[in-house]
Amino acid sequence: MSRHFTRRAPKRNEGLSWGRFPTDDGSAVTYRLFRRDHTGRLHFEARTFLSSDSPLYIASHLRRIKRELRDRVDAIDLAAMEQAA
Repeated sequence: MSRHFTRRAPKRNEGLSWGRFPTDDGSAVTYRLFRRDHTGRLHFEARTFLSSDSPLYIASHLRRIKRELRDRVDAIDLAAMEQAA
């Protein structure tokens, strides 16, 4: 089994945290990405990939999802800063 399909629990980081959760039969894996906004509210994205997907395909999609999540949380933070000003 490739390391891209082994379980990895999320770790608490300053920015993005992520976890990898394979299915019981090993046919797919779900990546969960988390990021907190300035109030501490958790924002979440999850994507499921098949074990037949290439690591390059998975990595490119995860980079895109990571950017989208970052941009969404940054927009929330920016709107809050504009209201405070």
